[in-house]
Amino acid sequence: MHHAAPQAEFRVSDRTRSAVSDEAIMSRFLARPGFLLARIDQICTAIYGSLDGGETLAQAELLMLLGVLGPSPQIKLARCAGVDKSTTAYIIENLNARGWVERGPCREDRRRALVSLTPTGQSQIARIERQFADLQRQLARPLDADALPRAVTLLHKLGSNPMSPAPLWVPACHPAVGILDTSLSFLCRRALQLFQAQFVACTPGLNLTLRQFSLLYIVSAREAITQAAFARLFGLDPSTCAVIIRGLVSRGLIAGTRSAQDKRERIYAITDQGRSILLKAQPLVDRSERLIFRGEPAARTRWLVRQLQAIVRDHSHRLRFPGVMAAP
Repeated sequence: MHHAAPQAEFRVSDRTRSAVSDEAIMSRFLARPGFLLARIDQICTAIYGSLDGGETLAQAELLMLLGVLGPSPQIKLARCAGVDKSTTAYIIENLNARGWVERGPCREDRRRALVSLTPTGQSQIARIERQFADLQRQLARPLDADALPRAVTLLHKLGSNPMSPAPLWVPACHPAVGILDTSLSFLCRRALQLFQAQFVACTPGLNLTLRQFSLLYIVSAREAITQAAFARLFGLDPSTCAVIIRGLVSRGLIAGTRSAQDKRERIYAITDQGRSILLKAQPLVDRSERLIFRGEPAARTRWLVRQLQAIVRDHSHRLRFPGVMAAP
């Protein structure tokens, strides 16, 4: 059996280290497929949001599914989109509020409601399909002509793994549904779901998300960081960073003190408890990634990482917070 070669491992000593450069820190993340997929998800949102319309990318995908499937139960839409039921319900509520979808009775099962396009929603489909196709073209621009189908095939294989802890995805819900199954943006997000879910499954009891682990690693490697510096370094908007920081502070994993230079700013450092959790999580991060690529040849895994890196490097300028990019 082939095993994927390990990527650059996250390793921080249990003793306080000298601060390392931002580029050196980010070189670790930029070698990890999970981080790259998260950054690509941000890029897809930015590209689609720059096109005419106003709906989110997730809303566009659900509308296109309805255009192909016709009136469908909410659970079927969730499975075709690979999204959990609560998220699907949220998307449908927003589309219903815009008058683009409606719920009606299901003749076969009166306990279920069917979601369908309204005439207004139907009128948006052609435009949305054009914009979605434009997103795929722009996203794939840095890939060689033969690399795109290879990447799509591998990402599809990962995302449709029946043993995945991610929300169920049923690509073959309908023989005509192919608009998502072969799209680079969708398959990257589907793979990201897998990385996030596999990390949670491999770290029972630690109660960490991948982003929380990332902040713990960065604070440990950097010794201390402000919220603004974390946003600039990691490439997230400050409001998202604030949520991540609050969660770790509330658990005593990091602690903040007022900056001597700017009393409005707090400087965060890892606590002993946080370092202990980080040391426990580090080998589990590596294990979760190995499980995702189990059975894949190492060369194929390294090849996929290079394709994801090419996409990130080509498109990160589109982001308001592009993050620090290490040298290629």
